[in-house]
Parts: sequence; structure tokens; C-alpha cells
Amino acid sequence: MPPAANTYKPHKALLLAVLLVLGGCWRQPPVVETLHVLGGETVIEIRGMPAEAAQSAIADSSRHLHQLEREWHAWEPSDLTRLNAAFAKGETARAPASVLQLIERSRQLHGLTTGLYDPGVGGLVDLWGFHTSTFPVTTPAPSSVQVAAWRASGASVMDIGITGDRVASRNPAVALDFAAIAEGASAQQVSRLLRGKGVRHALITMGGDVVALGDGDGRPWQVDLMDPFGGVLGNVELRDGEGFFTSGIYNKFRRAPNGGRWGNVLNPRTGMPALGTAAVAVLHSDPVLADAASTALMAGGPASFAALVSRMKLGCALLLTEENELMITTGMQARITVLRNPVPLGEPLDLGPDCDPR
Repeated sequence: MPPAANTYKPHKALLLAVLLVLGGCWRQPPVVETLHVLGGETVIEIRGMPAEAAQSAIADSSRHLHQLEREWHAWEPSDLTRLNAAFAKGETARAPASVLQLIERSRQLHGLTTGLYDPGVGGLVDLWGFHTSTFPVTTPAPSSVQVAAWRASGASVMDIGITGDRVASRNPAVALDFAAIAEGASAQQVSRLLRGKGVRHALITMGGDVVALGDGDGRPWQVDLMDPFGGVLGNVELRDGEGFFTSGIYNKFRRAPNGGRWGNVLNPRTGMPALGTAAVAVLHSDPVLADAASTALMAGGPASFAALVSRMKLGCALLLTEENELMITTGMQARITVLRNPVPLGEPLDLGPDCDPR
């Protein structure tokens, strides 16, 4: 006698409920919020998490970013402007922990970049009219005499000393401006906050800079590298914990006498806007290093690219010149899909396959 057939048929509603439970932890729709903070837009996208929990994590991130803005803003009233006013008077002043941390990290990065990253140049940034949220800048450019006077002051973050929670500068011309690492430092803090809230998959986008947590729908996050000449230059895959940081003549600039663009990245050695470079991109697991590196590579230009990426151990970096020439490392070449064909400027620099080789 043949065995009896299994005639059990699960109820459709029950089957649907089981499938929702099994797939629910990942099939939650993404939660995306845009925050207006630190002089621009921050977009946080969270995946694989119930909407209420994701929105709570984003709300906490927003509060934290606004607190950093109150501490770091370089020209509107903040803890930083209070410090700069004290420096100008030759006085000491108390600094919040976040500013002390930025000063300490900046002193390290100053040496690593041979001075091409220096947040002590806030006076120069102001001189060029870049302490603004309105671009392009249309105020008159500083004269050569004004730039020479600033250079003679020798203002640098290395003039600053810290005793406990108090800060002083031996040079009254020093004015701190952390714009070159603010996005990297704040994105790093937000990523830690999100992980602490149980977020496993998220993308934090601040202007043209991005930090990734986990992945996007089971595959690496994909982000665009904007082309300074218009459109998209390429697509880059980001893995868990990686940051992608750029500098370039995109939106924050003033018109040069020849009709070109003077970007807001300034060369501390010359006192002038970075020349010869249209865009730089760095991919690294340390967002603060990546942010500072993109600024230093922009300021140093094509002539310094090879030496800087080697000194800073940047396995994944590229530089696009104003003449549409491309310098790139082999690590970045493996991670980016370029959508057009810039002219290669030499062979790719081989620092190994890793973006942050030890």
C-alpha cells in the first residue's frame, strides 16, 4: 500500500507572515534623511533596520552634528571663533574636547603632509573671501601685498600649545579653520554613533564625501565621483568602514583673472589657491586621513602627487589636472569605473592592492 500523501497546505496568510519574519530584518525599506548642518547638506541613508529605530539614530546624529557646528564653525559665533579671538589678543582660552582632538590630530597630519594641510591658515581663508556659504565668491581678491604679509606672519597650527583643556598660540596671526577635515571627522563620529545604535548598513554623505557602513542590499555601496568638467567622472565601490573624499574646483570657488576657477583649497606655502589640479579623490578606512589627504594632494598639485601618496601610504588615490590628465594609483584603478577617458599622466603608481597599506 503506498504511503499516504502529505495533504497539509499552509494557509496563505500564515506563509506570508513567515516570509516577512524571515526577510524582515533586511527587507525594511531604506530610511533617508537630509540634514542641513556644517555649511552644507548631510544625507544619511540607513538600510535593514525598522524605520522608527533608524529615524531615532538619525535624530541623534543630527543633534551631534549641530553640536559640532556650534563648536567648529570658522566664522559664525562658535567655540572656535572664541578661540581665534583669544589667539589674536595673546590670551589662552578653554576649548571643548572635540576641538582639542582636532588640534592634536592636525598637528600629526601637518607633518605627514609636509605642511600642505594646515588648519592654522584661517586668516588666509578669510583674506580670500572663502569664509562664506555663498558661491562663487565675488568680492575682490586679495592683493599680492596682502598675501605676502600673511605669508610673512608664518601662521600655523604648529604654533598652538595645549595645557589641559586650555589652548594658546605663540603667534597672534593664527586662526583655526578645520574645514579641510571637518567632514571626515564628523562623518567618523556619526558612523561610530550609528554603530552604537545598532545600525549595520548606512551611507553618510557630506557634500561630495562619503563614509559607508556595511553594504547596500548585499553588495558594496556604489557612489559617483563627480567630474569637475561636468557630469560624472566615474563610479566607486565602497566597503564597510571605508571613506571616499574629494577636493576640486566644483562649487566653492572664485573666478580667476583668466576666467578659470580658483578653488577654496589654498596652498599654505604660497598663500594662493591650488593651481593645476581640477579634482582629487582618496579612498581610505580613516575618514580624517582621507579628508586631509585630498586637501594636501589638491594643494600640492601634480608635481607632489607621487611623493605624497607614497609618504601618506595612500593605496587608492587619483588626481585630475586642469588639462584633463589623470594620475592614479593601481589600487584606485581597481576600485573605480571611469566613464570617460582622461589622458594618462604617467603609469599608475603601484602601492599595492590595498587602499590603506600598512
